[in-house]
Amino acid sequence: MIQFLKNLFKGSSVRKKEPEIRVTASVIANNEINPAREMLKEATALKKESKYNEACNKLEEAFKAKGSNNLMVKELMRLPMYLQLARKNDEGWKILNELNIKYTDVFSQAEIANQMRIFLTKEKKYKQALLFTVWSICKEIERDRSNIQGSIEFADQMAINEKEYGSLFDKSNEKVYGKTPKGNPITDSAYQMFIDRVKDSMSKESVSARIESLLKKIKKIELATPLSEKLSEYLHSKERYNLRIVRDILNETLNDKNTAV
Repeated sequence: MIQFLKNLFKGSSVRKKEPEIRVTASVIANNEINPAREMLKEATALKKESKYNEACNKLEEAFKAKGSNNLMVKELMRLPMYLQLARKNDEGWKILNELNIKYTDVFSQAEIANQMRIFLTKEKKYKQALLFTVWSICKEIERDRSNIQGSIEFADQMAINEKEYGSLFDKSNEKVYGKTPKGNPITDSAYQMFIDRVKDSMSKESVSARIESLLKKIKKIELATPLSEKLSEYLHSKERYNLRIVRDILNETLNDKNTAV
């Protein structure tokens, strides 16, 4: 029976996507310490001592060390932030853009967009930070829509498995949170959460709350309502978003050459 289950799941073409949770082993094999992650700890210690250049060097060393292929994007983004602390903003921004090109999955894209927002805010480039605040919203919505689709695909696959293997995959006793377009029950408890989060993220109230502080920084707070309305309309109108279009919406609404993004 155990081997049967192993073979069954091994052959399944659709696997459930676990939302926003990435588990990267801190060991390589047989409880061997991951040298790359140990170097990250050393870099963190150097940063706490305000030895920013040394911390950057240690991170670069970590990214070349054994086990570096197991590092998460979140960990790779430490280098541009440390470079910013070392007053090497151009180098840091360049690395963020390189990561943005390399890691194109919806999870990484949301993380990178948000880190770009933070980077620009720390640099006090508030107009550009406004652009990437909105871009973060776009990427978060795309990520959550991907999770919704993952729940749908998993439910459809489980329905196929139930027909083929019977009670082994019976979900009739589980709470149903929705149905797939094929009519199969969705029992993933995160499904409704993602739907609610997408709906909230697209609302003008939510958009306004996200952009108000930066509009205050550029002395355009009076545009919070019209800008959030236009952005909300755009978010509702597309499934995938375009950074250039977001920039155009901002510039058209701000309507000031000196405030153009």
